[in-house]
Amino acid sequence: MSHQERIRVAIIGAGVVGLTFAVALNALDKDRKIAIDLYEAAPELAEIGAGINVWPRSWEILKQIGLGDALIPLFDHHPDLEPRVIFGVRKGDQKDGFKIHDVTNYGGALRIHRADLQKSLMEHLPLPDSTVADIKTLCTLHLSYRLLDYTQTTNTGSSGGSGPLTLHFAGKPSAVCDILIGADGIKSTVRQLFLSRLPNPQTYERFLQPVWSGLVAYRGLVAKEDLQKALPGHRALTHSGLMYSGKSRYAVVYPVSGGKFINVVAIVHDKSKDTNVWEGPWKVDVPQTELFEQYAGWDEEIQALISCIKEPTKWALQSLDNLDVFAKGRVFLMGDSAHAMLPHLGAGATVGIEDAYILASLLTHPSTSRPLSTQHVNLLTNIYNTVRVPPAIAMSKSSNETGYFCNLEASGFEGYMEGDDIPMNLLVGAAHAVERNWSWTTSDPEEDRQRAVTLLESPRAVL
Repeated sequence: MSHQERIRVAIIGAGVVGLTFAVALNALDKDRKIAIDLYEAAPELAEIGAGINVWPRSWEILKQIGLGDALIPLFDHHPDLEPRVIFGVRKGDQKDGFKIHDVTNYGGALRIHRADLQKSLMEHLPLPDSTVADIKTLCTLHLSYRLLDYTQTTNTGSSGGSGPLTLHFAGKPSAVCDILIGADGIKSTVRQLFLSRLPNPQTYERFLQPVWSGLVAYRGLVAKEDLQKALPGHRALTHSGLMYSGKSRYAVVYPVSGGKFINVVAIVHDKSKDTNVWEGPWKVDVPQTELFEQYAGWDEEIQALISCIKEPTKWALQSLDNLDVFAKGRVFLMGDSAHAMLPHLGAGATVGIEDAYILASLLTHPSTSRPLSTQHVNLLTNIYNTVRVPPAIAMSKSSNETGYFCNLEASGFEGYMEGDDIPMNLLVGAAHAVERNWSWTTSDPEEDRQRAVTLLESPRAVL
């Protein structure tokens, strides 16, 4: 089957979600009816980022698309469904911190450095010169391609409707696709173009730009041997994950890169700014002293961790308002392009991976073939919106709620200040609420995929 005879899928953005989608298409496309063009604005596919949680739910997807064997050596423990501690929650905003509760689930969280996951995905891209490609696979990577706009043709055949899209890039040749995927992150160009073309676009103006949450996150990686020297026997050296909670701030730490490093994320509610717009760069290098100041008077375990982070970075935590449509016509949004959420649940990447898996299942289904009729395209978008929008909105709301519990700003904590003695039942109640919000991690992603496929095979349910 030639390139012209295949369904031409253009993916804008080669981050974790865009790469996952490309790998999923290759894994599920048994008929080899799809041609993939992956566009990245950067001049190279850099392996960047911090730690990431792979939950049992997303692990099942990664196995289904062929990444299981490659990822297992990179996790902090072997995947299983045994009861495991996700985070040992401690009261940290005082000199002598103490245990509150161990948040557990079945399987725990598989911790991996984002760069390691990204590298593994890149190695599984079905490029012509890769070990995972065969002579029938068509996937082309385009670097330094920054999307400016897309235009749509009108079918002139008997079916009428909207035809393929023409993509326009800065200083590069234009390209044509049958399906356009926006996987270009929270600042998504595709999202902005997509929303501007919806009916009554003015009603979607608040979804064009990210919103600052009032939170900043300090990030750093700590070598295990450095932490052992700073505080011999530190709890983080042997625990699968720890959360130090305090008033208006908290910190999570967990092993990555097979246990060689400890990932530290320290989140602070910045009450000095009364705005939802962040001015300046989203990520900046800051002196270690700033991090010490933010956590002055906290438990010695936090102090030891900070002492090992010589060059911390500060990130403004942004999110998107809950968009109620992720697809229309031939354009689909996924990952942070559609539903960028705050990191309190560690769920953003998981939801994006599920977007990729479900849409890949729809596009590789036997009923999806070229030429794509307007009726079939509309069916695909309706199914995608039906199956993906509600869980993404629910997860975003749950993440926000979890943040209030983690930094002791939920209902019931109003009268307490940093370092105050807080009744144990209130602290444990907050930890239990966090634990409930993580219950989704062990559910079966195949249920959502099967629901999407069933809707495709019984279209009257969504048309």
